[in-house]
Amino acid sequence: MKNQLNQPRVAIVVTHIAPAAGYGGIAEATARVAEAWAAAGHPFSLCASDASDGTPPLRSADVGLPAAIPVHLYHAQLWRRWGLGAGAIPAILRACRRAEAVYVSGVGTWPTSLAGLACRLFRRPFVVAVHGGLMPGHVDHIRRSKPLKWLFYRWITLPTLAAAQAVHATSRVEADGVRALLPAVPVTVLPNAIDLTDWPVLPPRPPDGGLVIGYVGRLSPEKGILPFLRVWLDTRRPGDRLLIAGSGGGTYAAELVRLAATAGKAVELRGYLKPDGVRRLLAECDAVVLPSGLGDGGLRENFGNVVVEAMACGRPVLATRGMAWDDLEETGAGLVFSPDGAGAREILQRTQSLAPERLVAMGLAGRRLAESWFAVAPVADRLWRLVAGRD
Repeated sequence: MKNQLNQPRVAIVVTHIAPAAGYGGIAEATARVAEAWAAAGHPFSLCASDASDGTPPLRSADVGLPAAIPVHLYHAQLWRRWGLGAGAIPAILRACRRAEAVYVSGVGTWPTSLAGLACRLFRRPFVVAVHGGLMPGHVDHIRRSKPLKWLFYRWITLPTLAAAQAVHATSRVEADGVRALLPAVPVTVLPNAIDLTDWPVLPPRPPDGGLVIGYVGRLSPEKGILPFLRVWLDTRRPGDRLLIAGSGGGTYAAELVRLAATAGKAVELRGYLKPDGVRRLLAECDAVVLPSGLGDGGLRENFGNVVVEAMACGRPVLATRGMAWDDLEETGAGLVFSPDGAGAREILQRTQSLAPERLVAMGLAGRRLAESWFAVAPVADRLWRLVAGRD
């Protein structure tokens, strides 16, 4: 490792960290940043819960960082989704006290909120990545439907963000949402990024007269996959297939399973997939969809890591309007549609009309975009300079 003794020591605090299963893009995006920082020789520590949905608790070695990087995984024996456990408080306080600067990845959970409070207590500069937590639709949903969580936001989340050195947003639209609530806080836009060597360009799926669309994400209302499935069933042609990967519970996921069964083998439910499983799914697809905000869930998402993964692998993306992907059509990497039934129907019909050669060209445009903007090393370097005070 390079000699970095003159640089500040940074602590990363996050609720979950990959390879934890079932906790979405924050865990994965934060792990990629940590891996890139370690590869660059930056001195930092990592503090997270050991929670992993449906699998044994993580061990420090599972995270895959070099032995020189301190990894503190406290046991989340209570409400694993929220990363709660008896060891959370001492672990997070210790990580923040020992660091010279802190990167808090996520908002609205007890571990990330505690990290912000600890930074204020110990007078440590800190940067907070909001990861969609201040998207206008998400904030409106909390105001309307979750009064206790809205009190948590008002009393803890927003005052903590107001004290941050900077807020890390992953897109311009997310940054606008932050500024609407906290106009005085500096906001830096840096996308989630990936190691492109882990996501090589895949050969096109051999044409067979059908269209195969893939979805990767949670089976929950804000993701929009259930109403998208309904529209897909109404518009599909012989040979078309829909591959759905993700986990979820409750009536929403149960209805999706029931509805998918009506299509026989045309709809496949793959469950939760690790990265190698996602790559195999992408290889079987002609395009990937991110239908967030479709239906009653409202538009509460911003980024969707699967979009970058799909683009890197050479697959076009279909995404709802209002997220980080409104310029997909301008870049030639995909199509954008309004988050309603009419928009979903129109985008499916447009995609069905595209020749295989056109889909391949869109996929290659996406790969070029991924190489230009979403390679992890330069993005992580800019983030390090922001957090460590070198920008």
